Amino acid sequence: MSESAKPNTASLTLMGIVLIVFGVLAIGTPAVAGAAVVYVIGAVLLVAGIVQIVSGLKVEGFTHKLPPIILGILAALCGIGVLGHTLLSLTFLALLMAIFFVVEGVWKIIASFSYRPASGWVFMLFSGVIGLLLGLMIWQQWPLSGLWAVGILVGVDLIVTGVSMIAVASTIRSMQKMPAGTTAPSTPGQSMA
Repeated sequence: MSESAKPNTASLTLMGIVLIVFGVLAIGTPAVAGAAVVYVIGAVLLVAGIVQIVSGLKVEGFTHKLPPIILGILAALCGIGVLGHTLLSLTFLALLMAIFFVVEGVWKIIASFSYRPASGWVFMLFSGVIGLLLGLMIWQQWPLSGLWAVGILVGVDLIVTGVSMIAVASTIRSMQKMPAGTTAPSTPGQSMA
């Protein structure tokens, strides 16, 4: 690997630590983190709507102008609605998350049995059960789950991403310390060439 192509492990580690800190803060204040997510979604919808309206106005011909302008107006109105009603938006996001986790959990549980002879099917089954339970928990506490579900899941995602970045940086550092010409040690399951 050339020097210019090598990733900076210090910045990867620092970014991982920052993400973990933000993840812990998000879990500690889930309503604030959830509101931040809603504001980002609302802002993206609003900006996308305005961009679409402007690009629609530049198009020649009424039949070509109308669809992007209508879609842009709808996106901008949705963005304004999301920004104006944070609590309602959090509640709606929690409902969507509950539906997603229940459907994904059921699918993973069913699919895991088709992988049954292969190793690792139990992990898929476990993941499905966790997803199903999480979806049912959000559903059971809905609409109050809107106050915690989005923020906590964003926090967990930030922590997992941060830990992954630190692990990648550690792996790269250990590979850089290996003498030139040597290969990484094989794992027990790999066959020798």
